[in-house]
Amino acid sequence: MSGSPFDELRLRQYPRAKQGLAWNSADALLVMAARDHSLSSNCVLVVNDEFGALCVALQGATLWTDSYLASLSLRDNLSRNDAASVQLCWSTEDPTKTLSLARDVTVVMRAPKQLAYFVYQLSKLSRTLAPGTTVLVAGMDKHLSPATAELMETYIGPTQRHRGQRKARLFSALRDERQPAPYVGDATYYNETLQGELLSLANGFAREAMDIGSRFLLQNLGLLAPAEKIIDLACGNGIIGLTALKKDLGTSLLLCDESAMAIASARINAHKLFPRRDISFYHGDGLLHYPGSAADLILCNPPFHLNHRIDQSVGRRLLVQAAAHLSKGGCLCLVANRHLNYLPVLKREFKHVHKLAQNSKFIIWQANA
Repeated sequence: MSGSPFDELRLRQYPRAKQGLAWNSADALLVMAARDHSLSSNCVLVVNDEFGALCVALQGATLWTDSYLASLSLRDNLSRNDAASVQLCWSTEDPTKTLSLARDVTVVMRAPKQLAYFVYQLSKLSRTLAPGTTVLVAGMDKHLSPATAELMETYIGPTQRHRGQRKARLFSALRDERQPAPYVGDATYYNETLQGELLSLANGFAREAMDIGSRFLLQNLGLLAPAEKIIDLACGNGIIGLTALKKDLGTSLLLCDESAMAIASARINAHKLFPRRDISFYHGDGLLHYPGSAADLILCNPPFHLNHRIDQSVGRRLLVQAAAHLSKGGCLCLVANRHLNYLPVLKREFKHVHKLAQNSKFIIWQANA
């Protein structure tokens, strides 16, 4: 985009992409709107910055994010531009605890993919921002909910819908004196095997019911040999790993995800359903920097989206990481949609690969180190 506020910056995506920018038109709208407010670096709360472009351009004091990948991208782009450090605040924490709540605080937010997560964030902000605070929200037209302005009006205050530019749109709201609207966004569902309710926080995948890929994998867990240490890679709320533990497939379990809310959900579910079992948690870029011991069995239902984009490289990276963290002879059990071609990666990274089960939608691959 010619004449964008990012033209003079050195920005790239993490994980590295063969094509695509580390920002889009919505980011450009936010930066230009924020600069119109003559903001200083100590009064900007940046929310949902995917690759760090907003933080680098605005020198935001704090980034509020759910994504560990976003935190790594931010760190990389700050370094590439010799920019000042930015304080990181995870989605499960209070985003304003490190900021002055004076009227000059401005919130600069990319609208998130999950509408429930957007409601959670607006609700959280409504309880902490001082009256007179400006909240700027932008997104690409094809991704924005029709309810964006209405939700901002409900939780923050009077909201203006600005004219769209380059397939993106900006909204601005001014926090008023109203009482914060109640938040009801966490979801639960009952699982018969675990004989209990599973919680999913606002940004969780398959929040209200188990997804059909995980269901198919769990139906075939009995085909796997018992192991000692199990890793549930990209665990979400922990349903796969916890069911494996319930079925005595292993004695210890690691639940791993890049989403802070996924890890928080999994932790709550594990402590409630298995208070005395050996369960640990890892919030990171898959298993890339995991310092613990190798696993005997890794279970994985990998994502194939990166936010709104279909991106099979996300799953492929997890397969490479799994191969590096299996004990000799250890097993990866992977469920994947039939149209996702993971077989070349599996054959390259593992000694033995075969189909454990399949149906009209999914294939379960067993790969041994």
